[in-house]
Amino acid sequence: MTVIDNSAAKPVPEPRRLGGPAPKLSTRVSQKFERTKEAASAGVEKTKVAANKVKKGASAGVNWLKLKCNKTKLFQKK
Repeated sequence: MTVIDNSAAKPVPEPRRLGGPAPKLSTRVSQKFERTKEAASAGVEKTKVAANKVKKGASAGVNWLKLKCNKTKLFQKK
């Protein structure tokens, strides 16, 4: 069994970027965090709109039920 010494191997250079050196890890993480915040913000807005529609629909449904129940009660009392 032969042992290969990897300490003498040449380091692999990182690929070059057109805009200059590669951004630091903290910069890349902060950029991804900003995009995540934007996506979450958009999701919250959509949720608010949907919740408002549900609220209006439920309110209309409850009011319809109240009207129907009150009409039947009125007819029963006479």
